Amino acid sequence: MTYQNELASQNARENQIKVETKKEEQKNDVEFKKNVIMEETKKINEQPMAEQEPQFRTVKAKIKGEEKEIILASHKYSMETLKNSQMKQLELIDKTKMLDVIFHVAEPEIFYQAGIELKDYDNNVIPAGTPNVYVPIETADTFYRFRIDNILKAVKVHKFNNVQEFAETTGTSNLFSRGLTSKEKIGIAALATNDEVCNAIYDLAIATNMPASTAQHYLDVNLKGSTTAMMTTGYRPKDMCSLGRTLEEATLLHQKVCLTFGVNEAKKRYAIRAINYVAKSEGYSLEQILNALDTIPANEVEKAKLMECGHKETCIVTTLILWIKELEKRNQDKQVA
Repeated sequence: MTYQNELASQNARENQIKVETKKEEQKNDVEFKKNVIMEETKKINEQPMAEQEPQFRTVKAKIKGEEKEIILASHKYSMETLKNSQMKQLELIDKTKMLDVIFHVAEPEIFYQAGIELKDYDNNVIPAGTPNVYVPIETADTFYRFRIDNILKAVKVHKFNNVQEFAETTGTSNLFSRGLTSKEKIGIAALATNDEVCNAIYDLAIATNMPASTAQHYLDVNLKGSTTAMMTTGYRPKDMCSLGRTLEEATLLHQKVCLTFGVNEAKKRYAIRAINYVAKSEGYSLEQILNALDTIPANEVEKAKLMECGHKETCIVTTLILWIKELEKRNQDKQVA
C-alpha cells in the first residue's frame, strides 16, 4: 500500500471516530436533559398538597358597585345543571335578549359549620378560610346563569345564621316559580316567529280550552317540545313540520267529537288519536270520518267509552272502523237497489 493510500485510510478512520464520538455526546446530552426533566417533575409531584397553590374557577361579579373575582361554591343540595342538549341550545340563542337579574349569594361559613362540603364549578373542594367564596341562592331564573354569564352584573350578598335559614329562603323564593306551560310556550313561539303551525295549535287550544298536545292531534301535526322551546327565542328551524289539517278542518272535527263523545272527552287525547289512527291505517277521508261521527249510534259510542273491548282507544278504533264499513255497505246496497 502506498503512503498516499495509508494516509487516506487513516483519515477515514479518524473521521469515523469523530462522527461516532459526536453521536455519543449528543446521546448523552439528550439523556442528561431527560433525567433533569424527570427529576424536576418528581420533585413537583412529591411536594405536599398544602404547598401547591390551589386554583379555583372564578367569575367576575359586581358587589355594591365594585367589580371583583369571586368563587361560586356548589354543594350536594344545589340545583342540577343544564343538560348537554340544553347547553347546545344556548349556543343558538341571542343572549343579549336575556333580561338582567339579581344574583343572590350567601356567605359560606354556615356550610362549613354544618359540615357540608363546598366545591367550585370545576368540582374542586374549597377548604374553609378560602377568600371570596360565595354560595349561590339558586332561583328559577338564575340557577343556570351563575354558570353562563360572563359577569354577574348585580350581586347581593346575604348573611344567614344557619343552613336552615338559607334553605327556607331558597324554598320560599321558589315556591311559585315555574316555566312556561306547553300552551304558553307555543303562544310565545307563535308570537316570536309568526309560524303557521304554532299559530294554528295555539288558536285551537285557546278556542277550545284543550291542552296544546291534544290540539296538535286535531291538526295532525307533531311539534317537538325542544323545537317549540327554541322557537320561543325567535329561532326558525329549517325542517319545520307542516299541518296535516287546516285550522278550519280541525275545528270542525273537534265539534263532531264533542257531539259524539262529549265536551270533556274531546279535550283528551285518546279519542282524536283513535280517529287519526283510523284515518291513516284504513285510508279514510276526513269526510268519511265526519259522517261516521255524525251517524254512529249512541250505544256504540258508550260501549267504546266504557272500554267494553278492553282498551278505550282500541275500542274507539274498532267501533269506528266497523261503523264506517257498515255505512259503505249501506251505500253499496242503495246503489244496487
